[in-house]
Amino acid sequence: MFLKTVAFILLAFLVQRAWKLSLGFGTSDVGYINRPGPCRNVAPIETGSEDIAVTSNGLAFISSGMQLSDMCSSAVDARFSQFVGRIYVFDFQNSKQDAVEVSLPKELQYNFSPHGIDLLEDSETGEILLFVVNHRKIGEFVEILSYQPESRSLSMVRSVTHELFTSLNDVLAIDRNSFLVSNDAYFRSCWRILEPLLGLRWCNFIYFDGTVGQSIIENGHDFNSVALSRNGKQVYLTRPSEMKLEIYNRSKGTETLKLHQSINVGMAVDNVFSDQSTGDLWLGSHPSLALLTKHLSDIDLRAPSQVIRIQPLGPQNDPFNTYKLFSPFGDDGELVSGSSSAVHFKDKLLIGTVAHKVAYCEVQS
Repeated sequence: MFLKTVAFILLAFLVQRAWKLSLGFGTSDVGYINRPGPCRNVAPIETGSEDIAVTSNGLAFISSGMQLSDMCSSAVDARFSQFVGRIYVFDFQNSKQDAVEVSLPKELQYNFSPHGIDLLEDSETGEILLFVVNHRKIGEFVEILSYQPESRSLSMVRSVTHELFTSLNDVLAIDRNSFLVSNDAYFRSCWRILEPLLGLRWCNFIYFDGTVGQSIIENGHDFNSVALSRNGKQVYLTRPSEMKLEIYNRSKGTETLKLHQSINVGMAVDNVFSDQSTGDLWLGSHPSLALLTKHLSDIDLRAPSQVIRIQPLGPQNDPFNTYKLFSPFGDDGELVSGSSSAVHFKDKLLIGTVAHKVAYCEVQS
């Protein structure tokens, strides 16, 4: 009788977890097409544009070629193992031009599987520093790289790893030595599927101060992308399976974070971009995680894409106290499949994907 009771409780728990997770997976198998204006693909990107970071003058740096086969090869398309990690640059101010591949430092030429990306600009020297999450074969790293515009190349500044880096997703640069970084799981293997199924809260959010790493948010799950508000006082964190964006109040220096607000977006939100000119948030989103999962298991199967814009309407000290949600872009997976990121620059939009192409759109009022 005892074993039957335990089995029943376990089954009920698993059913409850599966039901909760299914809400984030989406039930629609249709992608609705919506365009903010003329859109096109940007050559030559074909193997993903997972995350994008933009300078103040419109240079967009794109991470491409993430090799998901290192996470769970039996669950993804075998072609992922042939992806080559690259960084591309696209100039919003010369938007008719293709993206250009940036040369990597020799340390990364055969050891690069880029994921989240962020940048810092030195207002005095003009130097651009890239911070890139890199899933190396030997572990999880954040690569700090200096961009050389004349040669369109990157030079190594520093490569950082830490025992707290278990399955990195995104990075937020604080200064040239310090950053915040998210773990989206404890395991970077097939075992990771047990974490959401069993409700294991093993994700964390880490602050690296240039020397020491410490967990500043613990006992979480589904931590994904991270971005900084334009006044620097808040941090945005996406939670895809929870279909929400969280807003944390930030204490500068100590980098402690306190949850302030949670916004239900209604679908799986991936990377978040904070528009420094308007305060709007732009999110690459997945209308159906179920179809995204199928797409990643067979790249030829398309997954719908959607971009969400959150417009703050609240007071300056609490901008998202009131807000509006917009969906300026949607696609059935033909133009872009599995949208993971969206960045906006002066009425122009760049939309990235996990393992497909990248799209450029004019945003017409």
